[in-house]
Amino acid sequence: MAKNNTSTYKPIVPAVDQSAKLLLCLGNNSGPNMTLTQICKKLGIHKSKGFSILHTLMQFDFISKDSGTKTYSLGPGLLSLAKNVHENLDIRKISESFLQDLALQTKSTVLLGVISNDQFFISATYEGDDTVGITIRANQTLHITHGAHGKAIVAFMDKERRDSLFKQKQLYFYGKDRYFDMKVLKKELSLCRKTGFAVDHGSVTPGINAISSPIFDSDKKIIAGVVIVGTFSKEKFSEFGQKVADISKEISRKVGANI
Repeated sequence: MAKNNTSTYKPIVPAVDQSAKLLLCLGNNSGPNMTLTQICKKLGIHKSKGFSILHTLMQFDFISKDSGTKTYSLGPGLLSLAKNVHENLDIRKISESFLQDLALQTKSTVLLGVISNDQFFISATYEGDDTVGITIRANQTLHITHGAHGKAIVAFMDKERRDSLFKQKQLYFYGKDRYFDMKVLKKELSLCRKTGFAVDHGSVTPGINAISSPIFDSDKKIIAGVVIVGTFSKEKFSEFGQKVADISKEISRKVGANI
């Protein structure tokens, strides 16, 4: 009989495995604190083992102990690690394959914009193969309220931030210096919250349509947006809009959002 040479070796260190599970246990708990008994019961380990792991992690401030209640919680040492991960997430790299596919599917130009204060910075562009090419350069900046992406971003802002923005003298939802009806805009924002995408039907640039959806981070904060720009017809808004919304959600999940 032939010998099966398939290795079943798994390079796992039990103590590290249990430490990781303990951190996840505390992180997923409905409350911020757990007792030693609760933790060990949840993980299926002996109290002495749980105690040793907890006090080892406490040396690095990964775990905090409340001496009054004798309960444990995640410690401040994890904050610097989380900050480092967040700052080093390359949203452009994460988004690249999704947005290139979207450009080809819709035969349109696709933009990735990153939000900075009241500006929408075009971080990357992806070209489809539309008959009429629309060239938009990367590294240019637009106002946060500009066109479709403006509606998509503002629609999902918290009310206080949105109301503050509405008080600005210049808003660009329908193009530069164009008068608009606030009631109409608010209806569009409400619809965007339901569908997940906003549209611009040639208001900013006649003959050019746009659709946009926001990208969220792990704190459910809007950090960027996806925009498709092209000469596609108004009848394509629903189909393309759903594609943009789905891809924006997928990118959001990749950067840690729970949506």
